[in-house]
Amino acid sequence: MPGSKKNNGKCPGDCPSDCLIAQAVSGLSVGLMLINSTGKLTWMNRTAERILGRPCPECLGRPVTELFKDPQMAAFWNDAMETDQNYLADISVHWPEPMELKLHATHCVDDEGRALGRALLLCDLTQEKRIQVELSQAVANRLLDLTSAHMPPEPVANLTQQELRVLRLVGRGLANEEIARKANISPSTVRSHLKSLYRKLGLDSRAAAVSFAVRHHLV
Repeated sequence: MPGSKKNNGKCPGDCPSDCLIAQAVSGLSVGLMLINSTGKLTWMNRTAERILGRPCPECLGRPVTELFKDPQMAAFWNDAMETDQNYLADISVHWPEPMELKLHATHCVDDEGRALGRALLLCDLTQEKRIQVELSQAVANRLLDLTSAHMPPEPVANLTQQELRVLRLVGRGLANEEIARKANISPSTVRSHLKSLYRKLGLDSRAAAVSFAVRHHLV
């Protein structure tokens, strides 16, 4: 099997292409473990070391069943060994840290089809899911901000629709006569609405009403 020389990602020979392949595989973001036909580890890359929480040198030549401290990982491997087919599953582990993993155990054969052992691919989905959650939360927060920005503040809930309309127009700096024309009401009715909304909102002047409308995104 590739890596049977226990080089932990170092160049397996003098061939430059072998060196490049070894370095590339060792640096994969997906974990890779190679297990021989007797069930012993012959090689794993750096990502697999991180996921297992074990350095490769201390694991080489040991039965792979001894390397899985998390029971979910051990259960997956037991299930994979009981089938002659490639085996794929998603699991949650808690050692060496909480992770969501996608595991794929596949058979390895030589050029003549003879079994050499198995390869185990370990894909850590934790960061991907964390990013999805963070993005979803960010979108939700942004939507809430946008919604809140366009919703009248709670004190405004006590205003009538006409009073709210007058307040918005006051916030735009319009005089009573202009407000009356736009709202299709008389100037005296505008003054009546202003007195009412001043009382409901605790305002004491037109300037305070303009400031309130601007602060609460009513204009």
